[in-house]
Amino acid sequence: MNFNTAILYDIENLIGGYGKADMLSSLSLKDIYDEILKKDIGQIAIQRAYANWSDPRLNILRGDIIELGIEPVQMFGFGRGPQKNASDIQLAIDAIDIAFTRSAIEIFIIVSGDGGFSALAKKLHEYGYMVIGCAFRKATNKVFQAVCDDFIWIEEPKDEYSSIKASTEFTDPILIEYSRKFKPITLNREQIFEEALRILNFLASNKEASYLLNSTGLNISILSQALSYRIDNFNYLALGFTRFVDFIRYVSRDSMVKLVHNPPSEYRLLFKRASIKGYEDVQPISELGEIHTVENYKILLSKSAPIFRLPSADIIYNISHHLSDNKSKYQGLSLGDIIDDLGSEYEYEQKDIKGCILSLVAAGCFTREPEGVKLSEQKLSFIPQSSRQAINMLREAMYRKLKELLGNVDDEIFSAMLS
Repeated sequence: MNFNTAILYDIENLIGGYGKADMLSSLSLKDIYDEILKKDIGQIAIQRAYANWSDPRLNILRGDIIELGIEPVQMFGFGRGPQKNASDIQLAIDAIDIAFTRSAIEIFIIVSGDGGFSALAKKLHEYGYMVIGCAFRKATNKVFQAVCDDFIWIEEPKDEYSSIKASTEFTDPILIEYSRKFKPITLNREQIFEEALRILNFLASNKEASYLLNSTGLNISILSQALSYRIDNFNYLALGFTRFVDFIRYVSRDSMVKLVHNPPSEYRLLFKRASIKGYEDVQPISELGEIHTVENYKILLSKSAPIFRLPSADIIYNISHHLSDNKSKYQGLSLGDIIDDLGSEYEYEQKDIKGCILSLVAAGCFTREPEGVKLSEQKLSFIPQSSRQAINMLREAMYRKLKELLGNVDDEIFSAMLS
């Protein structure tokens, strides 16, 4: 085997900085690792992750660190207070050290979007090494992206348990013009589809939007913002779509525009007669699919807060039983500590344990203190007196969400999810 690849993770960049740490609850190093493995590289010889690992909020990543065999490199700031450059500098020093001391290494994968690594990439090129970047598209410096030999885009996680408020104070000229001509309204299901088509026609006739539709493509976020502004009750999940892009595939079928895709996750709108290099047409959907299925219910529950990402029913029952039997043990612990402790009790995958605990949190099975801070910074205490009570709380919370989304729930289908 040719162990020729080193992966260096800039954890601070991935979590959005210690001051915010917005993405910790849903960040998965395992998912990032899996995306890297899709590339045509050799065997991975070195993995190092740079962070202030004494920060208790990072305990949630412990399972991924152990499972993947990543070496955690402890970083402290220089001088007083946290200093951003500490991890960046150490990562760059280690990369150069590896280049000179590990003759088998041929590929460096830098998991960060920080533009400061552009100089490192150039220097590694001088030494004859291949450099691959890996980061969230919105958080990637354009210079660093251009310098790398290849780039791996990863799906950007969100702090799923914080409230997000939409703003109608638009800065984009396309949306400013739209908001001047149209005011918010409430519509029924059929009217929503009709209004979405009218919005697509507006974009096709707007001077700036039509230029993009005919050249580089229009970002689908423009359509999303227009829909959310115009239609008070717009929610593509409630319309039977598990992804926004599938809603676009359906409403655009009779319009002048189409959806195009640059893998893995870049979507744009384009006139049907136009094309963009690197983008492929996404086939439209002509018929609405069945909403009331176990699979669709699970997908709907996993989207938008409160989020329920359910593992198998056996895992949910066993963990609920363990938590209730050992209730005194699970008082005042961080989310990371609970997941780590359960990982020592069960041979379940870390993502399944994490999904189960986050689902119980969403169902109100844990108190969270102090209030007003992120989940990763809170102490959790298990509430239910029995596993039966925990499961009932979970069922009721899930049912409420589906009822709010769909209006009605198939009880037989719903019961099958946790049977």
